[in-house]
Amino acid sequence: MRKPKTMQGIEPKFHSSLTDRMDYYRVLLKKTAVDSDIQPSDMISRISELGKLYEDYLANKKQLEKSIKNYRQYHNDLRKQLTLRVRELRRKTRQK
Repeated sequence: MRKPKTMQGIEPKFHSSLTDRMDYYRVLLKKTAVDSDIQPSDMISRISELGKLYEDYLANKKQLEKSIKNYRQYHNDLRKQLTLRVRELRRKTRQK
């Protein structure tokens, strides 16, 4: 039986930091839309940064989902193995 990898998903602090940064850039973009004095290059860089943060978020979310699926599979495999072992031990105790 293979050993499970540790849960390699999104750490809660990292997830919060990422979503906080996304919210921050989202607010900046809203202000940018209203502010007529903003430079187009600043607007483009803010939009680009928000896009990168969102892509990071999606990649980390996908990794978390994969880790949960792997852990669930490991847990189910271990449970099945233990069930078989318990049955075997019961059978042996009955025979004695």
